[in-house]
Formats: sequence, C-alpha cells, structure tokens
Amino acid sequence: MNRRQFFKFGAAGLLLAGGLSWLGKHFAKVEVLAGQSVVQQQHIPMLKAIAEGLLDPALPATGRTQSIEAAVNAFVDATKTLAASAQAELGQLLNILENPVGRRLIADLGNSWEEATPAQVQAFLVSFRDHPIPALQPGYHALHDLMMAGWYGLPSQWADMGYPGPPFQVL
Repeated sequence: MNRRQFFKFGAAGLLLAGGLSWLGKHFAKVEVLAGQSVVQQQHIPMLKAIAEGLLDPALPATGRTQSIEAAVNAFVDATKTLAASAQAELGQLLNILENPVGRRLIADLGNSWEEATPAQVQAFLVSFRDHPIPALQPGYHALHDLMMAGWYGLPSQWADMGYPGPPFQVL
C-alpha cells in the first residue's frame, strides 16, 4: 500500500465513522415524558405493518383495517406504562426501524412500510427474532410483547378467546 492509498482509506474511514456517529446521535434523541408514549406519528405506518405481521391469524376477516388500528392504539397505550429507560430504548428502536437506512439494514426492506407486503414483514419479524447478533433480539421481543399485550388486553378480543373478563374490576 502506498501513501496515497493509505490517505484515501484513512479519509474514507473517518467519513464512515463520522457518519455513523451522527446517525447514532440522531437516533438517540428520544424525549420521554411521564404518562406519554414515545411513539410518534411517523412510526404509525410501521406499527400497522408490524401489527398485521404479528396478528395476522387473529385478525378478523371483516373490519381488518379497524382491528389493525385498534391494535396500534393499544400498543401506543401500552408504551405509556413503561419505565423511562425502556421507553427511551423503544423510541430508539422505532426511530431506527422507521429510518430508510435502518429499515434497509435491519428489516431488509427497500420499500416503505406502507408498501411492504405481510409476507415481507413476517420474514423481517422472523429474522429479527432469530438475528445472529443477540443484542438485536430484545427489539423483536419488545415489539412482539407490547403488540400482543395491547391486542389481547382489548375487551373486544376477550370473547373470541373464550375469556369472560376479569373476576373483578379495579376502579
């Protein structure tokens, strides 16, 4: 390697490190307020796609769009009860998956979440769950658990499961 190649590789490395640092700082900006969700309006199309991917067998044949919206609203409500640190991590995850670069690198989706087919979203969820980097797997579990808790916590879903409801109500 000559000196010119060394400087080219060094400059490219600095640019790459600087770009990754900027992206990391951009994704780290999550404002957590007590009693509010970290889910932002730009996250909603992604959450609708994920809800359809996770809940596909449980969604009714009629009123599917309304059910997906109810699931996303329940997801948002469930996030309000998380600890501040968990909300910050969830906000970072949502920002990364919503961003075109993160969506391409982690979800392997070249198109937007609105254009993703249910099969593409389900393939992403399986690969996210079984990702070879163990540090990414909790992201899947967070999305899965919050979506399932929100969906099956809706009183409108209890009859379909044969659940009569809680034996008492907390006022």
